[in-house]
Amino acid sequence: MASGDVHTERAPEAEAGPARAESKGQRTRRRILQAARRTFGNLGYERATIRAIAAEAGVDKSSVIQYFGTKQRLFGEAVDYRIDIDAQTTDDPARTAENYLRAMLERWAAEPDNPMAVLLRASMTSEEAADLLRRHVTSEAIDQIVPTLDGPDVRLRAALVGAVMFGITSHRHLLRMPDLAEADVDDVLRLAVPLIRALLDPPK
Repeated sequence: MASGDVHTERAPEAEAGPARAESKGQRTRRRILQAARRTFGNLGYERATIRAIAAEAGVDKSSVIQYFGTKQRLFGEAVDYRIDIDAQTTDDPARTAENYLRAMLERWAAEPDNPMAVLLRASMTSEEAADLLRRHVTSEAIDQIVPTLDGPDVRLRAALVGAVMFGITSHRHLLRMPDLAEADVDDVLRLAVPLIRALLDPPK
């Protein structure tokens, strides 16, 4: 899985002239995005300001406006999230179910301020963020899973797969529900994967 705001940079010594300025700009842009995720995640969409995000990033407010224009555009890019469903999908529904959930749990564990976590937090207090979350999950998860399914109710089943995984992940990493947060990830997978597998490939 990868978010759309990641940029690959060559080492500075491999660059010369204008390329170095571009590399610095990419680093500044990425720093602003990281600061925006922290600020949106902590304050919510409505209370977060460009000034606060600039202060968190250690840049001028004008730099944020230069790179992103408006708070709305910055929020959209900060929570942009691409899910590589194809890479996680196999011919074995049980393996696919484990791939989906393991990838999500590992991503959230490694990056608490990942774009989807920020978007989920912000959606609790902002209808604009909630609408973006709905559209993003539909296009990046449900619409991608549906073509891999056979049988009846494929869209509902895909939506339930997303709901189960988001529920597990948010309870473990955002709400920190003790029984789930303290459980070994292998135990979570052992018990949850059969539920997801049954939605991906229900008994005939």
